[in-house]
Amino acid sequence: MKPGVRTWLIVGVVLTGAVGAYRYLGSETPERVTVITPSTQTIEETVAASGGMVSSRTVLVTMDPGGRVTSIHFEEQDRVRKGQLRARLDDSDLRGQLTQNRGNLTLAEGNLSSAEVNLNRFRRLYEKGFAARLDVENAQRQVELYKTQIEDRKAAISMLEAKRARTMIVSPINGVVTRKLAEEGGVVAERDARSPGQASQSTAIAELAELGSLEFQADVDQADIAKIRVGQTATVQIDAFPGRTFEATPREVAAASTPDPANRVRYAVKLVVRSGKDVLQVGMTGSARFVIAKKAQALTVPVAVTLQQGDDESVFVVKNGKASLTKIKTGLRGEDAVEVVSGVAPGDAVIDQGRAKLKDGRRVEIVDAKR
Repeated sequence: MKPGVRTWLIVGVVLTGAVGAYRYLGSETPERVTVITPSTQTIEETVAASGGMVSSRTVLVTMDPGGRVTSIHFEEQDRVRKGQLRARLDDSDLRGQLTQNRGNLTLAEGNLSSAEVNLNRFRRLYEKGFAARLDVENAQRQVELYKTQIEDRKAAISMLEAKRARTMIVSPINGVVTRKLAEEGGVVAERDARSPGQASQSTAIAELAELGSLEFQADVDQADIAKIRVGQTATVQIDAFPGRTFEATPREVAAASTPDPANRVRYAVKLVVRSGKDVLQVGMTGSARFVIAKKAQALTVPVAVTLQQGDDESVFVVKNGKASLTKIKTGLRGEDAVEVVSGVAPGDAVIDQGRAKLKDGRRVEIVDAKR
């Protein structure tokens, strides 16, 4: 074959292949996609944390150690009134001592009466010269002795009555029993280790949470705690009341982390709940939502349509029938939407469904536009 003919044959084959490739690429099936347009709305960046309702003030109900509990009139989660009898200690020994001391008091009072009569008699005799001054002084000392005995008996009786009063345990506040620490028939144990001369310490039998002092304690992750400030806008949602939101305000942010069995580092944040006090109770669980930043009239797209590529974020935008991978700059990030500072405009067709298989420049067919 002549060289010129061979060259033309090669050129023909190449041209035929190029035409075929062009026709194949031109006939590529478009990817079916749906699109959305960026919307203008108020966006909030928030931090969420789980937690529960607690009391901002708890009180321990105590008994003197060493006594036997004869009756208990409460259970955990019971509501109690201030001054209401909650438990009793055995007071049989105290009753016996009171009886004995009251008898001794009566005897001393009788002796004092006789001594005073005797003193008056000696004074009259002394004035008439029939008794010595020493007799009067002895009678006077006897009167003082019985007066001292009476004061001692009265002091002993007062102390025993005070001890007996402490065997009747009443609630110091209006509240809810959060912990029961004693059982009927048990002995309130005295602490074994005490420093020499240290007074015997009372032992707790119950813990009460004061009514009206409820607050929500949220456990905030260490990655978010720096964003939380006292006085921020916040809301609380309680599992027992789905769909209901309670307004709240952080009042205290812990400086130290809370011990966690799973070795997670969390910080306690206490919130004042400004509504729902008539239905909320100690122990109810839920979550708190802190508003970190808020912006009105922000251009946003759903978080789901954004693509993360290293430190860059992008979206697919339909341009001239093709998917164009467009880099965007984002601002505030809400739960479902993210603010777009630059990269797309309000009327752009941002690809929503169907983007999983897309590549930059791929032909697309819009099958449903959500406006």
